[in-house]
Amino acid sequence: MRHLDLSLLHSFKTIAECGSLAQASVRLHKTQAAVSIQLKKLEDLVGKRLIDRGNQQARLTSHGEQLLQYARKMLALSDEAMALFIEQQVSGTVRFGIPDDYASAFLSPVLQQFTALYPKARVKIRNDISQHLFTALEQGELDLALLTQRSGDGQGEIWRCDQLHWVAAAHYQAQPTAPLPLALYPHGCGYRRQILAALSNNQRDYEIAFECTGVTGVHLAVDSGLAIAATSNPLIQPGWRVLDEEDDALPTLGNVMIELRFGANEASPATCYFADELRRQVMDR
Repeated sequence: MRHLDLSLLHSFKTIAECGSLAQASVRLHKTQAAVSIQLKKLEDLVGKRLIDRGNQQARLTSHGEQLLQYARKMLALSDEAMALFIEQQVSGTVRFGIPDDYASAFLSPVLQQFTALYPKARVKIRNDISQHLFTALEQGELDLALLTQRSGDGQGEIWRCDQLHWVAAAHYQAQPTAPLPLALYPHGCGYRRQILAALSNNQRDYEIAFECTGVTGVHLAVDSGLAIAATSNPLIQPGWRVLDEEDDALPTLGNVMIELRFGANEASPATCYFADELRRQVMDR
């Protein structure tokens, strides 16, 4: 009788979630060739083609979609069973970096779930702009960080690709002849670079009305109706409206990529389990 190997199912599930073998290999910390071999073994085992490969993308076949449902259930049960035995063994401190706005959008349920499952582990959080967090990772000051992608070097796990939107308070009134009043994060912020580059390319006048070191400052500036900002869908606040680019003569801003990066040292079990909890929250939003 044939048995499904959980490691093969885990690799298959990761490929399905990433949409490409290349991204799956980064998350699994395996070579792309090794991931491809695992997929072929699983397909041989079930006797069906599970994923169509082409144009650097991996799409589920109908059989793959069926198996994915079972894979998720089986892996979840496996994780639940293992958690019963390992939760008391996971300890130590996870040094985690995250920009202020991402923390406000994603972090609270992650912390609640992680501390409930692993009460002996501790999390040390550093809020900063992505550029500074990259430096902290390189200098060994952080174990992992969730940040805005700065280059496609393949070293991070891409978890989201979100459209940037211009946002303002519901009562904000644009002044067509006046420079755009902006609320921005400090120099080094990826959003800031993208916003200012788009405005310069569009030859649109602007002024930096508020320069904010944290998410609270940006929220206050936008809520007051004295400035506009740009952000992605998960970070849009109640009471804000998305400005129409055509009606308001605003440039298109494109997308931002959110990725997870591990530090240079080997990740501890606590760091890996924290990353798993974070992944579920960020990718499901």
